[in-house]
Amino acid sequence: MALPRKRNRDADPDREARETLRLIGPDPASWVPDRAGIDHNVAIIGGGQTGATFAFALRRAGIGKVTVIDAAEDGKAGIWLTHARMNRLRTPKSLPGPELGLPGLSFQSWYEGRHGAEAYAAFDRIARTDWAKYLKWYREFLGIEVRYRTRLVRVDPAADHLELHLETGDGATVVETTRKVILANGFGGSGGAIVPPVLARLPTELVAHTSR
Repeated sequence: MALPRKRNRDADPDREARETLRLIGPDPASWVPDRAGIDHNVAIIGGGQTGATFAFALRRAGIGKVTVIDAAEDGKAGIWLTHARMNRLRTPKSLPGPELGLPGLSFQSWYEGRHGAEAYAAFDRIARTDWAKYLKWYREFLGIEVRYRTRLVRVDPAADHLELHLETGDGATVVETTRKVILANGFGGSGGAIVPPVLARLPTELVAHTSR
């Protein structure tokens, strides 16, 4: 029976990821024609795991002028280092993730490149903090730019496109135009924290909420 090969953790931990990008070739050129007065072809609202995955998928599909925004501070997009409380993810580690079918970009490849195949085989559920580290690596390795501290306030229809009313980190309000919008704000899109009135009157030191 063939044994899983050991990885040299002193070597480049991203070797397989780099080889994957080499094999799939350069990103295709954008086939979407520019249109006067349109800032973006697609605006992705949310820079967590879903937003980053959409950004990479659109790039590989040859769709340019994609912007990703997130209301959070840099490094705090998504729930894994903020709202999430579990120590380990509830889903099995074998389920597909944001790698889009490319094994070299998977959590397994990332983890084994840093800790070895035996370490990966030793657990059944991914630690929440490891998943957050992987997603950070995914965004940085693939060069997915997220405009942090940028909040979507309102979307207005305008002829054959959409107007996005955005609030930036310094309090300024700007309007940008886009053809399409992807709402990838997950947990943050549920409407915010809800505290029953009977509890809202309690002293703050007696109340804990998952959104804080």
